[in-house]
Amino acid sequence: MNNQVTILINSLVQGGAEKVSLRISDIFEEYGITNNYVIVSNNIFYNTNKKITCLSNKPKVSKLKKIFLLKRFFKESNTVLCFSLDLACYLILLRCLGQFKGKIICRFINNPNNEVHGFTSKIKKKILFSILKKSDFIICQSLNMQKILLNDYSFNKEKTITIYNPIEFNNNKITQKNKSTINLLFIGRLTHQKNLFDIIKISLELTKKNINFLWNIVGDGEEYNNFKTLIKKNNLSNYIHLLGAKKNVSQYYEEADITTLVSHYEGMPNVLLESIAHGTPVISYDCISGPSEIIQENINGFLIPIYDTKKFADKIMDIEKIKKLKSKDLYNTIPKFHPDIIIKEYKKIL
Repeated sequence: MNNQVTILINSLVQGGAEKVSLRISDIFEEYGITNNYVIVSNNIFYNTNKKITCLSNKPKVSKLKKIFLLKRFFKESNTVLCFSLDLACYLILLRCLGQFKGKIICRFINNPNNEVHGFTSKIKKKILFSILKKSDFIICQSLNMQKILLNDYSFNKEKTITIYNPIEFNNNKITQKNKSTINLLFIGRLTHQKNLFDIIKISLELTKKNINFLWNIVGDGEEYNNFKTLIKKNNLSNYIHLLGAKKNVSQYYEEADITTLVSHYEGMPNVLLESIAHGTPVISYDCISGPSEIIQENINGFLIPIYDTKKFADKIMDIEKIKKLKSKDLYNTIPKFHPDIIIKEYKKIL
C-alpha cells in the first residue's frame, strides 16, 4: 500500500461527492493513511479544518488550464484518488506522455449512463471511457453501477470494483416537531437529475387528500427559480419551503419524519445514508443506482417504483408506520457502510 495518497477533486461546491471526498480523507487519517487533499478551482462551500491545496485561485478553470496545473503539481509517483472523471482522464493522458508516473484510481460518482455531461456525442463518450479504462482501478459506489460498467461498457472486471461511501455514525437525538404535521425533507442540489417537479405532483396528491404536511427543501442549484415558480403557480407555498443550501444539515434530519428522494438517477445517494444514520427513515424512487442497496422495505424506509407519484403520496400518508420506523438504532440497518468496512477495501488497492 502506498503511504502517500492524493485525493483530487475539481472543487468543494455543495454536493455529495464533495462531502464524501472530505469524509474519506478524514477516515484515511484516522486509519494512518497520509493523504493530501487537492482541489483545482477555488470554489469552496464546506467548512473544514483540513489543509487544502488549491491549484488555482479562480472559481472556474478551463480544460487546458487543468492539464497544465496537474502537470505542474504532480512531480512524484504517488497514488491519486480522483473524484472527477475529467481529472482522471487528464492524468491518464499525462501518464501516457511520460509526464506522470503515479497510480491513478478513478471514482465514478453517478450512473455511468448519465455521468458525462457536456459530451453530447456517443463517440466522444466512447473515447472518454476508453481513456478511463487505463486507470489502475475504477471504483464504483454501488453494485449496480459496477454492473453497468462491466456489461454495457466492457470495463476490466479485475480493475472495476465497488466500494461504498463511508457514513459517520453519531449519537443523534430524535426530534418530533409537530404531531399533526408530516415533516418531509429533501436535501440536495436543485438540478434536473433530482427531478424536483415530481415533488410538486406528489404534493398536489397530498393536498387533494387534505393531508397536513411540510416539505423542507434544503439546497440550491440551477433549477431553484423554476422550482420556486412552480410552487407558487400550484399554490403550494404553505407546504413546500425552500431553505437554500446549508452547511450543517443534522438538525433537519433529526426533525424530519422521513427523508425523500425522487431522482431520475443516482450513484449512491448519500442523503439516504445520512438520514438513516440520523435515525430518520427514507422514501425513494427505485432509480438506478443506489437506493435498492440501502433501503430495507418497512425497516429503514420504502422503495417506490420510479415516477409513481401516487404510490409515493400514498406511502407518505401512512404516517403512523413511518413514525414507528424512526429510531436511534436505525443506523444498525446499514452496517456495510461503516468506515471499518470501507477502509479495508481501500487498503487493498492503494
